[in-house]
Amino acid sequence: MLLSTPAHSHTPYPPLCTDYQYSIPEQRDQCFNKTDEFLLWTDPFSVILSSLAVVGIITTVVFAVLFAVYFKTPIVKAVGGYLCFLELFSLVAGFCLTFTFIGKPTEKIHCVGVPLFGVSFTVCISCILANLLQILVAFNFNLNVGSWVKKLNKPLLVVTIVSGIQLALSVSWLIVNPPIPKEMPGKETILQQCETQSLEYFIAMLAYNAFLGFICLVFAFKGKQLPDLYKNASLITISMLLFVVIWIIFLPIYLTLTGKYKPAVQSAAILTSCFSVLGCHLAPKCYIMLFRKELNHESAITEYIRKHYERKGISVVQS
Repeated sequence: MLLSTPAHSHTPYPPLCTDYQYSIPEQRDQCFNKTDEFLLWTDPFSVILSSLAVVGIITTVVFAVLFAVYFKTPIVKAVGGYLCFLELFSLVAGFCLTFTFIGKPTEKIHCVGVPLFGVSFTVCISCILANLLQILVAFNFNLNVGSWVKKLNKPLLVVTIVSGIQLALSVSWLIVNPPIPKEMPGKETILQQCETQSLEYFIAMLAYNAFLGFICLVFAFKGKQLPDLYKNASLITISMLLFVVIWIIFLPIYLTLTGKYKPAVQSAAILTSCFSVLGCHLAPKCYIMLFRKELNHESAITEYIRKHYERKGISVVQS
């Protein structure tokens, strides 16, 4: 004889939920929609990063005003003259791009943050490189070395060529295989993030900037022995070291980290890179403009150079 199972003891099968839904043991006959997960603007990390970005933007604008006011003084010429404004503009762009890592990712706004940062920071580094070449040419008396350095001492050309390579790389990245928003369903949430489809482009962009940073380090180290009153070479060495170390630390974290705070790490790396240049390379110049004005004169530079070479036993003829 076949025994029938009472209707009230029948346990309903759980419904077939989609990847965007989930069920819970207490209510296995229902599907619940998963919630989107991304870095919210109200998240404490977002608030901190946004606040730092705003501080960076305001500080950079203030620096730009100071450089404009003191444009004809020696210290502005020492930092590259008109190139310093291009450097400051690239830093403002870098600070602004940190906002693209907050909020729900979109293809046209959020996912272009890394490629655009690559271009903006390359412009910044190229300005520093052009400035270092100016310093080397100004004080290098070695005819064998000086000849090829002088050929490279064309600031606008250096910035155009160096930045143009990164621009071509980033544009081709955005055209061929750009980062796109991707949904990653979890147990009860859907992680919304920009996926770097082409890791090769991403690493190439970072490697190019790291290479430029290394070149700046080499030139800056060579320039440390030159009579530079404003310590450009020493300060550039510090800022480039910070930049290289930051991205060496960032890359393995970026490649292994998952979750909604991955964009926050990218944003933090960009902010730190921008602040390293702003604080180490440009801030000391603004300090001299405001509080050590006696150093911002041709006579101070002439006296510093004279004492520098006298310590080396080299006589300097004063006109």
